[in-house]
Amino acid sequence: MRSERHLSRIVIASGATLFFVGLGWWWLVFRQVMAGDYLTLPQAALCLAQTSDICALAQALCKTEHVLGITRYSTELFWTSATLLTLGLTLEIRSRLRTAATHERRLS
Repeated sequence: MRSERHLSRIVIASGATLFFVGLGWWWLVFRQVMAGDYLTLPQAALCLAQTSDICALAQALCKTEHVLGITRYSTELFWTSATLLTLGLTLEIRSRLRTAATHERRLS
């Protein structure tokens, strides 16, 4: 059970790290898109998790110089982080429930 809890924390930390890397990547691309008035913040925020024609068009139309030359954002990193966070939280809850059940049996 201890190794399961350790694994859950590694998976949660990995998911959180990937989420913030993806958020940074999205910001590098879409802050220029928003600055060029191609999309508003609420419209660009939708592009964090979904690929749409509007998101692709705004990225293609934006000819502004981007930091590190990154001009495209991909949602795969967001969904990978969401999957890892969900898996990690599921493992953590399962581990805590098992620990509680073991504790309960010992007390009985």
